Amino acid sequence: MRVCELFESLQGEGLTIGTPSFFIRTGRCSLRCLFCDTKYSWDSGREYSLTELRLLVEASGLPDVVITGGEPFEEEELPLLVELLAGLPSVRRITVETCGHIYREIRAEKLHLVLSPKPPTMGVNFPGETLLKFFKTYDELELKYTLYSREDLELIEDFLFKNRSLIPRPVVLQPLHHPEEPYPETCRRVWEMVRGRRELLSSFEIRIIPQVHKLIGIK
Repeated sequence: MRVCELFESLQGEGLTIGTPSFFIRTGRCSLRCLFCDTKYSWDSGREYSLTELRLLVEASGLPDVVITGGEPFEEEELPLLVELLAGLPSVRRITVETCGHIYREIRAEKLHLVLSPKPPTMGVNFPGETLLKFFKTYDELELKYTLYSREDLELIEDFLFKNRSLIPRPVVLQPLHHPEEPYPETCRRVWEMVRGRRELLSSFEIRIIPQVHKLIGIK
């Protein structure tokens, strides 16, 4: 598996925010999002064997593992790695983060799958049909949208209401870190955009969760 970097940090996003974790960042991504904050992970790193990665996770002593990218679902051995890590008694949870453009089936205990589709601001296609396949075949998953503009919010709302019977709860809205605006300002603006959407707030369990690692200045 191509890995860009390995490190320890707090989980800075989503429903498991604040959890001390061992991170495996894969080193491939074909999406090329406009405002990606890890462009160095598009094509970098080196190949690791699954055994190497298992030993590194075990040596870290951290019970939470986060596999992010890049785009982890571009790695064919991802399901095998998750299954291998799930067999470690020291591992409590394995979070896998994906943009949702590539479908793979992962059947392993301890898996916490996070779907994080990118909005129009990111300049990539919205993977609606693939997301529905994930919703229909995975029993438990987290849905986390990045959000910056009103156009982003309108697309998110349209998708949620059209597929409301399949949508997992809660739904996370994550303010997008944009180079042209201070992140705290973006977070406040996203709150102002969302607070007036009463039908959205009453129909879905919405949580606005910023990237805490960006706010406190850690990796």
